[in-house]
Amino acid sequence: MRRFNPYKAVGLVLTFGLPFIPVYFGMGEALRVSEKPSEYIGVVFSILAASLFAIVSIVGDPSMLLPGTWRASWEQAKDVQLRLMRLTYLFVLYLLVLALLVTSEIIEAKSLEDWYFVHDVFGYMALVAFMLSIWLPFEIRNIQIERLRQEIEARRKKKN
Repeated sequence: MRRFNPYKAVGLVLTFGLPFIPVYFGMGEALRVSEKPSEYIGVVFSILAASLFAIVSIVGDPSMLLPGTWRASWEQAKDVQLRLMRLTYLFVLYLLVLALLVTSEIIEAKSLEDWYFVHDVFGYMALVAFMLSIWLPFEIRNIQIERLRQEIEARRKKKN
């Protein structure tokens, strides 16, 4: 069982709290009236989603398991699966941001003024997804470091 990490808790509070500030000060309206930021957000999250999909596919490939007993493979797979689940949630968040982008463009094209709040939701979710993405390279690095550590340990055992 994992222990409570106050640094992660503060990070999550900041990640979900800070994006309210620009949204409060009109980020949604700015996204509505200017197409360029929405285009950039669409490109960035499309690239992030494609990259993350590739990473999850490669890291989650069963052939990446180290040789050994089924029990050792099971233990290794459990840890990798938990990490992959977090990456999968991030991938779904990217898709949600892209869906909100399309929705906000439709609302703007149809001038559905009662639905303009969707631009605020879109801006908020884009900022949250971006902030959550900041830890992504570190998470991938940690997965790789753990795999390398396990491979070195397996070779040590094989040598003895």
